[in-house]
Amino acid sequence: MPRVKKRITRLPFIQWLAAELGLIGLVSLCWSFESRLAGYSALTGGLIYIIPNAYFAHRMFRFEGARQAALVVGNMFRAESIKLALTAVFFAAVFILMEPVHVPALLFTFAVMVAMSPLLRWFIRPRPQR
Repeated sequence: MPRVKKRITRLPFIQWLAAELGLIGLVSLCWSFESRLAGYSALTGGLIYIIPNAYFAHRMFRFEGARQAALVVGNMFRAESIKLALTAVFFAAVFILMEPVHVPALLFTFAVMVAMSPLLRWFIRPRPQR
């Protein structure tokens, strides 16, 4: 019986990041037709979503393999906690430090990014290494 060789899959992090940045740019451009403040607030809302998620992805996928399972699980909970804390800090900083904020644009863009994330993960699937 021939042995089936299993391949390690790599996550397409750069494709995911480019797609999300493109979506943020598109939504911000649409909001900028209303006003410059709305476009800037939409961009800020998208960055509030993408920066903590990029940190989570970086921390989560540092370790691979069965021998690293304990590190992966510990890292997952730590990275998720830090991601949620960063999101809360970024929202607080925006509402405290940004004087004029177009709240509908900020929250709409954040909500669109949250809703589109599962779809992007479905379209951009990990491919096995060769």
